[in-house]
Amino acid sequence: MNRIVKGSIAGVIGIALLTGGAGTFALWNSTASVSAGTITAGNLALVANTDGVWKDGSTTITPATYKIIPGKTLTYTQTLKVTAVGDGLSANLTVSSLTATGTNSLNTLITPSLAVTSASSNVTVSGSTITVTSSATDATVLATVTLTFPSTATAGQLGTINLSSLTFTLTQN
Repeated sequence: MNRIVKGSIAGVIGIALLTGGAGTFALWNSTASVSAGTITAGNLALVANTDGVWKDGSTTITPATYKIIPGKTLTYTQTLKVTAVGDGLSANLTVSSLTATGTNSLNTLITPSLAVTSASSNVTVSGSTITVTSSATDATVLATVTLTFPSTATAGQLGTINLSSLTFTLTQN
């Protein structure tokens, strides 16, 4: 065998021996596990009860047969069940715009406004912002939508508004 080949073989064997020995060199190491618990996400849900009522003043009306005129204010009250589970959870309640149909659109004349007029004891209300004061799985709020047909209106005759498109939305702040 040639000297170069013998030297190469000896070098490879030396490197292999050194590498094998490197696996036994260790720094001190230790771990500790703790029982830190589990975090669970909260929940935000809104369900409309079946008790919604339209009124002209104190008189209950049927929207399909009621004919609104300028100067009238209608209110719709609806109990909503709020499920709001989460520490410090706050949400804003909104109502959708109304869909106008017919030749004379009332949607440019009548804009819904929303107020939360009462709430169960496990939530607080400021305007339309609902804040959970404790875990609320059965909180209720009474939402009141007000529609005002301005007395100064000169348009809107024979126009219609589809009140079945009224939608409440609860969005976390």
